[in-house]
Parts: sequence; C-alpha cells; structure tokens
Amino acid sequence: MTTSSYGTVELVVLEFPHDAIPPQVRDEMALLVHRPQVRLIDLVHVRRPVQGELEVAEATDVGTQLGLEGLDLIGAGLVGQEDIDEVGESLQPGTSALLIVLEHLWSKGLIESIRGAGGLVLSTERIPTEVVAAVIEAPRRP
Repeated sequence: MTTSSYGTVELVVLEFPHDAIPPQVRDEMALLVHRPQVRLIDLVHVRRPVQGELEVAEATDVGTQLGLEGLDLIGAGLVGQEDIDEVGESLQPGTSALLIVLEHLWSKGLIESIRGAGGLVLSTERIPTEVVAAVIEAPRRP
C-alpha cells in the first residue's frame, strides 16, 4: 500500500450542447484552480463537431483553451482512453464534454485520520445536484 496521501479524487464529466467550452465554464474553471478546496489533477476536452470526426484535447491544450496556460496537472493521463471512448460514443454532432479529475483537498485530513485508525474509505458516490434539489424541494408528507 502506498504511503502517499490524497484527498478524495473523482472524475467529473460535463456535457455541453455545443462543441466548445462555454465562457462561463471557462471563468469558473479559472477560479477553481485558485481555490484551496480542490486541486485539478487532469483535464480532457472531447468534442464532436457538426462535420468531422471526434476531437480530443489533452490536459495542456485544455489548459490553454481555459486560459490557464502553464497549468501543472500532477495526474495528467488519469483520464483513460476507456473514459474518453465512452464519453465520445455518447456525444451527438455539435456537442462536447469536459472530463475533469480533481482532488477534494478538504477531505485529505479526514482520510488520513481514517487510515490512521485502521479504517478504509470503501466508496464515494456523486449525487447529481438535480437529484439533491428534487429530494430537498419535494413536498413533505405528514
């Protein structure tokens, strides 16, 4: 077992109804890089133009597209070809997706304490915000 310590790491896939990263997403990604709660580890942009074949931009090219030139991603390559293929197959012409691997730095100390106590993080699961909103905003039965 490795002694390196990381917070929870997850792959997030965002799909867009056009073949470019929207400006407001670029702006938020730029802010994300400078927040202490998360660390970007890898990025891949997959796009299917209206005309042409699937295009894949790896980490350094995506960093440039996002206005983050010189972005140092410690885990470039964590987004695997299988991930790219799966997302690419689902894209319709004129759409794109951004695959983001990020580490939740806020969880690093918690994970270290769990390991120190002999415990394991067995799984994590992302609950889409739409699902959370639907449950929280649903009328309550008496």
